[in-house]
Amino acid sequence: MQASGHLTSSFQAFHLEHPDASWNELRAHLLTLVSSTLMSSDEGHPLCHWGDMYRNVPVNSMPEFAPYGEVMSTATKPVAAPITFEVLAQLYMSDRGGDQKPTTLKETTLCHKVISENLDGLDLRNHTRADLVAFRERLSVGRMPSTVNKLIVKLSAVFAWAVENGHLAKTYDKKLKLTKGVESTRKAFSQPQVGKLMAYASSLPETSWKRWLLSLGIITGGRLKEICQLSTSDVVTTESGLVAIHINEAGEGKSIKNKQSERLVPLTDGAYGFDLAAFSRYVDATRSSGSEALAQIGYRPSGEWVNQHAIPAALGDEYERGLVFHSLRHSLASLMQAKGVPTSHAQAVMGHASGTITFDTYGSGVPVETIADVLRGLLISSNHLP
Repeated sequence: MQASGHLTSSFQAFHLEHPDASWNELRAHLLTLVSSTLMSSDEGHPLCHWGDMYRNVPVNSMPEFAPYGEVMSTATKPVAAPITFEVLAQLYMSDRGGDQKPTTLKETTLCHKVISENLDGLDLRNHTRADLVAFRERLSVGRMPSTVNKLIVKLSAVFAWAVENGHLAKTYDKKLKLTKGVESTRKAFSQPQVGKLMAYASSLPETSWKRWLLSLGIITGGRLKEICQLSTSDVVTTESGLVAIHINEAGEGKSIKNKQSERLVPLTDGAYGFDLAAFSRYVDATRSSGSEALAQIGYRPSGEWVNQHAIPAALGDEYERGLVFHSLRHSLASLMQAKGVPTSHAQAVMGHASGTITFDTYGSGVPVETIADVLRGLLISSNHLP
């Protein structure tokens, strides 16, 4: 038994050091071990260590090792590693992560982590619809339906990419999102309410940034951060004489949601009572003071003022929770949809598609003059005034 133990331990050590060794290599090494362990210099018989009772047993190595060969062959067959969501997400981010802004990238990474945890190592090559329904149920515990749907959108994005790139043959995430209990917490203003907001803004001093923060949000549908980071150089005049704001990330500390968010939005004089001449004077005064930034206060203070003070004050009894600066964006989008504005034109205004407005080197899509006409027709109406 001493020789047997020595053979076993030596062979195991070799296998650990050479996990990728072929069967022929393993067999050759085992034969070498047998020869060195069992061969005696005094007695030339290879089986003398097992006693005289085995002396007459013929040595036939092949039958001895064939059964083990079958086992070893099976054990060394490569086993495909499971394709989990974590694996796919890493591949997806390596390919698509560069297209996302840092803030979006952070959010996507966090969402992927939550999804991975709730899929619990599922091999997605073999997943079923039932697996994803169960996954959705786990997500629903302690989360709002809108949050669950947001995570499912992230899941579907990775799934679609995985199918396109040959990592998965089929997925079962279609129509997986929740439909019951889903309601946006961000509401849209009615048109009379938008008129009241502009009237409130216009009552503020011409030299006040707060006036233009609210006014620009009303007539452009721009995001709060996009408006707050505007500089004097971002207010441009086209060759045709149109005044517009150029939403971009050129400049220290500036950022936009994604590449599609860069756009040129014409300013509509008279929209809900907007005074373009007064705004132009504010821009000129800011430029003359040596300042680049149009904003006199930061992004967070601006948001707190407009959401907690300006909107409630302007609407009075009509104010209700959920009406915030971002609601202006919903209001403009809803108005364009109701008036039948072509999708490409609406996307050009809202920043949901790239290359949709023609201005110098910025794409070759819808001419900025066309967008100006669209906004003029939408926003200048006595019906909007309170």
